[in-house]
Amino acid sequence: MYLGSILFFLLFFLALPVHSAFEDVDLGARSLGMGSASVSLSDDAGGIFWNPASIAGLNSHELSMSYMELYSLVSYSAIGYVQRIGGLPFGIGLKSSSDTDGIYRETELILSSAYNITSRLSSGANIKYLSSAASVGNIIIGKGAGLAMDFGFRYIPPWDILSLDASFQNLPGYVSYNRKKYLSYPGDGYYQMPDISYKVGSCIYLNRLFPAAEGAILAIQSSDGNLCTGAEYGFRNFAFVRSGLRFGNALNRALTVGLVIRLHSIRLDYAYVGSDVGAQTSQFSVSLRW
Repeated sequence: MYLGSILFFLLFFLALPVHSAFEDVDLGARSLGMGSASVSLSDDAGGIFWNPASIAGLNSHELSMSYMELYSLVSYSAIGYVQRIGGLPFGIGLKSSSDTDGIYRETELILSSAYNITSRLSSGANIKYLSSAASVGNIIIGKGAGLAMDFGFRYIPPWDILSLDASFQNLPGYVSYNRKKYLSYPGDGYYQMPDISYKVGSCIYLNRLFPAAEGAILAIQSSDGNLCTGAEYGFRNFAFVRSGLRFGNALNRALTVGLVIRLHSIRLDYAYVGSDVGAQTSQFSVSLRW
């Protein structure tokens, strides 16, 4: 595995600059269990990573933590916290990733806020500090640092049975890299614009149409042109089951399932994702509200 990571690193970091760092990865087991249709979901501080406008409706203190190993190759962890200060919600988030051998690491520090433009329209924004480091053994041979912004919007039509959402990541963004000489590769300094990504989608609250459908919602989303769909159903506000479908290429296309247990102010989430490439992904999240 170490040799494979070395080869991946050489291709990824020592080659010519490519637009693939700081990708928008789906963090939060609720979103992942619902086919990554995340832009319209807003239950906790994890919304910082999906759509900053989603925290506009949070009135309590919210703490959310997630951990995922993507296809047993890269591990991701995230923690987010939101509270109201002076009537406005403010959030802080930290997201980090590393390959299994610790050769390449990325970190994002996120400051977030949202505002209710009207009673039905809200907007939000993140400002992110991006940093990365690449090493072989104990030798750091490259570092990167920069800034990026995310923007999000949410509109709730008058009939109150759905929401319409959009978010845009890394718009704009800038990362400067400093690479030391290694083997036959010369040292270099260059900059890169992180990939811009978008999500546009809707969440339909079936329980508002049919009261007997306790906690039932449907979500649909276009994520960079790939369709994501998901559903959730609750049992006495204690347990929820989820399922979803992601479409796209072999890496994106998947069937997802999820389960959540809610104990008063604590929520425990789990999501499982199959894959056409023969590897699976599990994600765990814990949310606390007070």
